[in-house]
Amino acid sequence: MIVNILALVLAYAFMEFVAWSNHRYVMHGFLWSWHKDHHIHDAKRADDEIRKQKGFEKNDRFFLIYALPAIVLMIIGFSSHNYLLVYIAAGITLYGFTYFMLHDIVYHKRFRVPFVQNNNNRYTRAIIAAHRAHHKPKNKTDFNNYGLLVFSKRYFNA
Repeated sequence: MIVNILALVLAYAFMEFVAWSNHRYVMHGFLWSWHKDHHIHDAKRADDEIRKQKGFEKNDRFFLIYALPAIVLMIIGFSSHNYLLVYIAAGITLYGFTYFMLHDIVYHKRFRVPFVQNNNNRYTRAIIAAHRAHHKPKNKTDFNNYGLLVFSKRYFNA
């Protein structure tokens, strides 16, 4: 059981590296055509205004792509009774849920969830500052904020 919990935690932590590298080299690389509408729509909305856009962005396709490994691991893990794979899939899924909550609900406000969006703790404010710097860079190093949970300490003072 300890091994399974450790696998879940390590999978969750590893997903920050996966998110950073995919955001940097895939989304801002060869699949920029899918991701650019995310930056364009964000640039058009005021900071505190709820986005009026209906439906999905092309960028939302990434959600499906990143969910596939967890789905496959769950199917294989349950069907083969290899529960270590299920715990790894759970770690990936929990990271995806965290990403959705912080990125789409807290920062971009794509859905109204007041008890989450009114969360004003120091770490949440730093996440928002780091992501704002990525979307509205003041300098070249600001644009390098590709991760979600790990970023420069300077955003704690923003």
